[in-house]
Amino acid sequence: MVNKSFAGFVKALHRPFSRTTKACKRVAVVVPWSDREHFTADEEVSIRHLFHYLGEYDKFLLVPRGTRLTTSGFKLVGLAKRYFGSPSLHDRLLYKIWFYKKFLDYDFILFYHLDSLVLDYSMSKWFSGNFDFIGPPWVNCEDSPWVEVPRVGNGGFSLLRVSRAIEVLTSRYRVEPNTLIHEWFSEFCPLWLVAELARFRGNSRWIRIKDRLLEGWHESRCPTNYGQGNDQFWSDKAVKYVSEFRVATLEEGLQFGFEVSPQTCYEMAGKKMPFGCHAWAKYDREFWRPHLLTEITCSLPLKKE
Repeated sequence: MVNKSFAGFVKALHRPFSRTTKACKRVAVVVPWSDREHFTADEEVSIRHLFHYLGEYDKFLLVPRGTRLTTSGFKLVGLAKRYFGSPSLHDRLLYKIWFYKKFLDYDFILFYHLDSLVLDYSMSKWFSGNFDFIGPPWVNCEDSPWVEVPRVGNGGFSLLRVSRAIEVLTSRYRVEPNTLIHEWFSEFCPLWLVAELARFRGNSRWIRIKDRLLEGWHESRCPTNYGQGNDQFWSDKAVKYVSEFRVATLEEGLQFGFEVSPQTCYEMAGKKMPFGCHAWAKYDREFWRPHLLTEITCSLPLKKE
């Protein structure tokens, strides 16, 4: 799809990455938000757990640029509004090299969506793991029948090594330069042009190019289709671009977190509770009820200016 000149341009633009300075902090806790003014009741539970168990770590709230909030305990990170409003728009953000470079002072990012829970104080244990990505595993069950091979894992509550993420995404552009075209098209192409392209008829070569662009455009709007989400990228595809990229084992993932069918995961983990979880209110809320912090109060760190 691309000629050698464009491939050379992309390689010049994205030179191989290696960290030149050592990270001075271990982890940045990154919480995606929106332009809403209030937390839901379940989000308040997630926030309560976050501040109780991870109070000592730097926390960042991702908000649309221009959002006027007063926060306590969070540093605001204002980003373009096109990265907010749906899971697919947020997913688009997580393929941006510049996003991870904002956190180069840290070894890891802990992604903590507000349907997550952290359940104990063992955060420091996970810094010494010999992996670049860990999250709650996907297991074959009624909640996730698409899973053929149980493995790590979900990105909504996950730990990702910053420097390795940048290395992988840089290599991805260099190995597949047309990725840049697809990203530009999916992110910036107006709807009227998408509609015009859908009606375009030409020679077979241009039809193939058009079809690939439109296919990528539609996929970018629904990354939850199997194989399209950012978490599937780190779990299954990142090693294609950097062979040293290491995803945690299923056993490590079960110690780190649960998502689908927590009772099944609990049995697989030897009846031991994990460090945290994702989508606790979606998958078997009753399983998590005894572990919720109901007696602890905290000042919720969000006010409209």
